[in-house]
Amino acid sequence: MNTIPVLAGTDIKFDAQVRARSQYDDKSFDTANSENSYSELRTRLGMSATVDDNAHLYIQLQDSRIIGDNNQFGSPSSGTLNDSKNVDLHQGYIKIDKIFGEGWGGQAGRFEFVKGNQRFFGDVGWSNVGRSWEGSTMWYKNENFQITGFMFNAMEMMDMTYNRDTDILGLYAEISKINLDLFAVLEDKSDTNGFATDINSLERFNVGSYYHRQHNQFDFEMNGVYQFGTLPSSDIYTYIDSMNAWEMDISAFMFNFESGFTLNCNRHTRLAIGADYSSGNDFKDSTKYKAYSNSYYTGHKFRGYMDYFVGSDPSGLIDLMFKVKMNPGQGWTINGDFHYFTTAQDYISDIDGTTKSKDVGTEFDFTVSTTRVAGVNIVGGVSVFMPKDNWLGTTKHDPGVWAYTMATVDIK
Repeated sequence: MNTIPVLAGTDIKFDAQVRARSQYDDKSFDTANSENSYSELRTRLGMSATVDDNAHLYIQLQDSRIIGDNNQFGSPSSGTLNDSKNVDLHQGYIKIDKIFGEGWGGQAGRFEFVKGNQRFFGDVGWSNVGRSWEGSTMWYKNENFQITGFMFNAMEMMDMTYNRDTDILGLYAEISKINLDLFAVLEDKSDTNGFATDINSLERFNVGSYYHRQHNQFDFEMNGVYQFGTLPSSDIYTYIDSMNAWEMDISAFMFNFESGFTLNCNRHTRLAIGADYSSGNDFKDSTKYKAYSNSYYTGHKFRGYMDYFVGSDPSGLIDLMFKVKMNPGQGWTINGDFHYFTTAQDYISDIDGTTKSKDVGTEFDFTVSTTRVAGVNIVGGVSVFMPKDNWLGTTKHDPGVWAYTMATVDIK
């Protein structure tokens, strides 16, 4: 990366990324549907500046597109004279290392926010867009811990009559000495529009932790989150008139762990087992909602690469997994993942409308990556999902199949 002196005490640097990905998509399970093939392109260009070794600014522009897709006016954007007008600000922020003194820092603007292993806060790097927040953070850190306070404005309605905004506020503590993170987050959707009462659209508290440890050939990480607060019943029981909505208490949780062992061999083979449990709603108690909400995590990293379960299922989800990773040669990595999915609560099968089940299906993910081509990171994979009849609601279906290749060049 080139460094350009601009003023005394100021340095400017540039970074860039181009990522091209092609996908084969036959994930519908419908025997009558044909497969779909398409390609994506993500282009990023960033500029950073440091002033007096304390203040930093960063600007990152991004263009994200499906190759050959139409522009926002419905006209082809490839091989024509049409401008897709697709460039957006992915990140643009000010960061200050020392505000009040040593250890006190802050950040404001639009930026990615990643914590722990991304099971609660992630940037969703697999996405062709990625997640950015708009707001501010402030922290204090020393050699033993860091505490970060943050306030994100997820939606600004500019309503002068009453508050309809959505705000995310929280504290995140990283205790490096014992490899433990603790956090508390409030999701406040203040909009009461459409309700006869003053019930907020959402007031949810999240209290959680992340722990990780590596000892010799063993590694272990664990996440846990408990959610409580309130939400309107009309979000769950959609057939009820919103004017008659009542307030429901939230009582939900998530638990996730992965434990691995690296064999002492020349292929650096790692074997791992794990489980991911998200609670579900039983619909028997109309005063409580017990389904865990996966709001801001990087789902592609955890629940299988086919992304069937990145959202939040009212019945919850249990994912039991087994993983193998090896390096067969310099610059090569092979991964094989197996996932066995069930729901946390019974659901009613659409086949007969009466059968209760928790079965969902199994997924196999096979991935190969290499850096043997100088300057390029190349990844490819194939995944297969075999659904259960009751979960899919039919006995006539094909397995889901998905494959991809991706090449990324980074300049930093």
